[in-house]
Amino acid sequence: MVVIITGASTGIGAALAVEYGRRGHKVGLVARRAELLAEVAEAVRVAGGTAAVAAVDVTNRADLTEGIGRLEALLGPCDLLVANAGSGEPTPAYKSPIDTIERMLDLNVKGVLFAIGAVLPGMVERKAGHITAVSSVAGFRGLPGTGGYSASKAYVTTLLESFRLDLRRRGVAVTSINPGFIETPLTAKNRFPMPFMMGADRAARIIADGLERRPAELTFPFPMQVLMHFARIVPNWLYDLVIGRASPMKS
Repeated sequence: MVVIITGASTGIGAALAVEYGRRGHKVGLVARRAELLAEVAEAVRVAGGTAAVAAVDVTNRADLTEGIGRLEALLGPCDLLVANAGSGEPTPAYKSPIDTIERMLDLNVKGVLFAIGAVLPGMVERKAGHITAVSSVAGFRGLPGTGGYSASKAYVTTLLESFRLDLRRRGVAVTSINPGFIETPLTAKNRFPMPFMMGADRAARIIADGLERRPAELTFPFPMQVLMHFARIVPNWLYDLVIGRASPMKS
């Protein structure tokens, strides 16, 4: 199987690349930092897989499309895309963080959209393939202090849900991956409690195992799944009361 992973230089992307290498797959690695990609590629090979890299910026559509094309030329047509590249920063509304949100949307939204666009025509033509993207439980509802991140992940989740319905009879599966808090450079910057924290290697195993079933949605860990699904259905007054009190972003 040929797996292409964006944001593969660190965190979940790097751990998932090595996990797929351990399972004997061909892995295409996409990220901006060539030196880190080279290290991950070597780890994939040591684990037993085949690796190729494309050091490109996922927010540049032309460069990303060309880079993924090179990976497919080396490894074969993409069977599984994991659009993982993303970032998160605090964006409390009272600080008017419009520039920060704009940068985050470029990466978290355009990066996913452009990656899908690079592989989707081939998958539709072959009537085979699996498109996934790493969204987040933070996209289930607007969380205080993280409006930009929550909104970007809600976009990704909703986009994939719609694409899943469009592609279900064309042989292409679509899965939204919704992790809770994972130990990565992204969460290392957080200065608030992160319940049910999980290591990136364990998260990678859960994702690789879960995607074999081609589910519509893969949300973990289970306690966070239950908590955020409940948050989806509670009335606004109760959500505001409970989450507002618990917010680490109070002024």
